[in-house]
Amino acid sequence: MGLSLEDIKGEFREGYLRTEEVLSGMDAYIARLEKRIESLEKQQQRMAQLEERMDAIEAALYADESVQNTSPQKIFVG
Repeated sequence: MGLSLEDIKGEFREGYLRTEEVLSGMDAYIARLEKRIESLEKQQQRMAQLEERMDAIEAALYADESVQNTSPQKIFVG
């Protein structure tokens, strides 16, 4: 059984369309991954900022009162 030129053209066209569909799906997936990575980077930066603030609060709360502190900022809990 032989294939006609039209059959071969149809097979190539179908293969091309499938390839385009796969590549389009891959592009969409990559775009979602990029957005997720950006979101995670922002969350990581925010966590670092919060950790710095927590360290500052902890240092202020547990500062040794006998040691002279030159920092004017203190947190008083009453």
